[in-house]
Amino acid sequence: METIYGQATAAPIGHDVDNTPPSNQNAATPQHCEKKVVEQTHQSVEAVICRHMATLSKSEIAVAEWILANQNKVVSMSMGQVAAACGFSDTSVLRLCRRIGMQGFTDLKFRLVADQARETTSQRSSVSQPLPEGAGIAAALFDECMRGFKITLDNIGDSLDLATDIIENADNILVVGVGTSIPATLAAQEQLFLRGLRCRVQTDPYLQRMEVSLMKPPSAVFAISHSGASIDTVDLLAQAKEQGLPTICLTGMPGSPVTKHADVALASLSTEVRNEPVAGRVIQMALVSALARNYAARRPSEAFAAEQAAFKSVIGKTL
Repeated sequence: METIYGQATAAPIGHDVDNTPPSNQNAATPQHCEKKVVEQTHQSVEAVICRHMATLSKSEIAVAEWILANQNKVVSMSMGQVAAACGFSDTSVLRLCRRIGMQGFTDLKFRLVADQARETTSQRSSVSQPLPEGAGIAAALFDECMRGFKITLDNIGDSLDLATDIIENADNILVVGVGTSIPATLAAQEQLFLRGLRCRVQTDPYLQRMEVSLMKPPSAVFAISHSGASIDTVDLLAQAKEQGLPTICLTGMPGSPVTKHADVALASLSTEVRNEPVAGRVIQMALVSALARNYAARRPSEAFAAEQAAFKSVIGKTL
């Protein structure tokens, strides 16, 4: 078994037809790649596959061609379903994902979702429409949030359960984030400690490193970064991993650098394109709340007692 972005994926041993890379590097280019431009800032899944096509085996090419022809279906299918549809084993699908630079099938699905989101956003922006005002602006934003919630839920798999395993077994949890991720880290700390978990938050990069250096398993580190590429957050999670600490990350960018140092990655997926995504942050808030509630469902008596004690302590502060 291997854990790929929080999903335990079995790779059954099977016999694949012709797994040897083709010797003819000048073989005819498959139809999906004939006019594909790969020199671009963002490399879509289709562009990545086309760039690697000449190095793939015949079975991998067959799987790749099926995925390219059925991208909308793949995002809602399991690896086993894709393998069955292609007529090959799970191993062939997983090997293709890794051959083209993905960490696994879940990574491939997340990137396909992101590609579809970018295409949808591009189509909407290409239509010249007057900027909505008032309730119209709110409606557009709420629509983005609802689409993001659906995409995130469709791809969540068992990552929430695996993250709950970590916090349930941790004797102490450090939640970290910097910049615009700070509100989500504060929300995570609040949600977790109200359920009785020993949890604290640290947003200063220097103090983060100091705190992690003093931690020992089973203490855990929970890092939040929408981009997944913040140097401070990535380096800190790498430090935690080196010390043998269980690690969780919450990011809006599957396959980003921070996920490489996480035992479990939670993904907040949204279709919006702006410098500071609103829907992505809303989804992150919901995910940390879902994580806390999942823990409470496992330990209802402890969580309920902690919540009651916390709220009773401030009841006199309400008019």
